[in-house]
Amino acid sequence: MKSYRFILLCVVLMVAQVFLVNYFSLSRYVVISLLPAIILMLPLKMGTVPSMLLAFVIGFVVDFFSNGMLGLTSIALVPVALTRFGVYGMVFGDEMSSRADVVSISRLGVPKMALASLLMCGLYFLVYVWVDSAGTVPFWPAFLRFSLSVAVCTPVSVLVSKLLRPE
Repeated sequence: MKSYRFILLCVVLMVAQVFLVNYFSLSRYVVISLLPAIILMLPLKMGTVPSMLLAFVIGFVVDFFSNGMLGLTSIALVPVALTRFGVYGMVFGDEMSSRADVVSISRLGVPKMALASLLMCGLYFLVYVWVDSAGTVPFWPAFLRFSLSVAVCTPVSVLVSKLLRPE
């Protein structure tokens, strides 16, 4: 896949994320985020530190153009980028080296990609809900927000992964 196509799709997904945050709020308990899928599908040659810097920039840009708290998305997305290779090793195992170092649904399968998306979305929303509530929201509403957001975001993340790597 051409790198310019991936970059263009990432920019389009960032704009879509801004529109989702600003105009398409489902409920106060459901947050939809396309950003963990972008981090999951980054090229493997991009190391941990560059992917963390990119995650920070993506989160900051999305927060800047949306009506949310500035830095909230960045602080939730950077740990996702930090644990990206750990999730790859845990879910995909040795398949990454035997599959020419390409993360795609067609090569790795839908169940494994769904599990990786579940882990990435789970970590993202764990940090996001924890920081957003800042100790002012009781446990059960925060847990409900986390659970519903992960349940909605995981299939969306799989679809976005398929969009980013269609081969």
